Amino acid sequence: MSSYDIAIIGNGILGSTLSLELTKINKNLKILLLGPKNKFGSASVASGAMINVFAEIENNFLDNKFLTKRFELGVKALKMWKNHHLNLEKQSKEKIEIKWGTYIINSSRGTKYEDRLFEYLQKVLKKKEFLKFKQDLVNPDKINGLSAQAPHRPIRSIKVEDGIINSIQLLKSIDKIINNTKNIYLLDGVAKRINKLKSGIEIETNNEKIKASKIVLANGAYAQFLVDQIKELKNNTPRLFFGAGSAVILDYNKTRNNFIKSQNKENIPELAIRTMDRGHACGLHLLPFKSHMYLGASSAIFTKPEKNPRVNSIAFMLNDGMNQIGPCIGRSSVKSLTYGFRPVSEDIFPMIGKSNIEDIWYLNGTKRDGLTISPYICSELAKEILLGKSNLPKKFFPSR
Repeated sequence: MSSYDIAIIGNGILGSTLSLELTKINKNLKILLLGPKNKFGSASVASGAMINVFAEIENNFLDNKFLTKRFELGVKALKMWKNHHLNLEKQSKEKIEIKWGTYIINSSRGTKYEDRLFEYLQKVLKKKEFLKFKQDLVNPDKINGLSAQAPHRPIRSIKVEDGIINSIQLLKSIDKIINNTKNIYLLDGVAKRINKLKSGIEIETNNEKIKASKIVLANGAYAQFLVDQIKELKNNTPRLFFGAGSAVILDYNKTRNNFIKSQNKENIPELAIRTMDRGHACGLHLLPFKSHMYLGASSAIFTKPEKNPRVNSIAFMLNDGMNQIGPCIGRSSVKSLTYGFRPVSEDIFPMIGKSNIEDIWYLNGTKRDGLTISPYICSELAKEILLGKSNLPKKFFPSR
């Protein structure tokens, strides 16, 4: 039986980043990173991805101490992202496309709730502690790529500092660094069962058994299948659900775009264009990259994962995109569909830290925020695991 100091179950953005943060503190640790090679089901594979903090707020969240703490995780991570991005590029010697600036539109097709949320965002951005983040009211008619017509046209818009990053390039970069890091071992597989031993945890996969002094559940809602096997853990932690999200990868219509450019007109988006949070999801959003555009995202809660995105989700998203953003979507072609699962906890808050069982830790329940807050929470969790002290909010420890 192979034995490790720490086994991380889940090889998405959180599990992978945590493995690197742990080695920064102790290079001699023997770490296992367990997950399917294709990362199927990972939210980070299906994401565009947005680095969203201000665009993801909820109405009157500052009146709720738990929502405020969750928002603070995003603010702290946002401050880290520029250096984090540069360090990943330097270590991997790979380019990771990133853009800063996001246009948030208040569409006339939205509800009154959306109008109030937009106004609340303006109020939040005026607070002293957030004035250092770039922000600017923008005439929607001046936003490249945004050309919705009545009754779908945007009423107003604001540009915030939130950004976008090419998630495929990001994961490729992190994987390359991991492959070049001593003492991080990769295992292509899925954990089927975990057993509490007198000392440490035993993990069963399809092909073998593994022992680890500590394990970290960073495999999203798939962790619930493992948690259900241990009554003491199941009864003391919020249940995890699959927040299914699908998106469409679009190819630019280069012939048409070249013609329009020759007419001194521009209909190609330069920065992310999105609506406010909708239905506790991440709103409609179009993310322009050099090689493609990303249109997202649907949102549905499942107790069990489905293998493929639903047709109604894709159809609704394309229709909304063409109506509320503009013809740049309708004139593009479909390159592919992406699909993954955001881990949603029963109480909607992150689950980060040690559980009520000594050797079982969580890095989970981050819903749509996982990639955004990954630099901060992975760094802090590594400190909590190895040093016994961190700045992680104890409110978000999993046993609560």
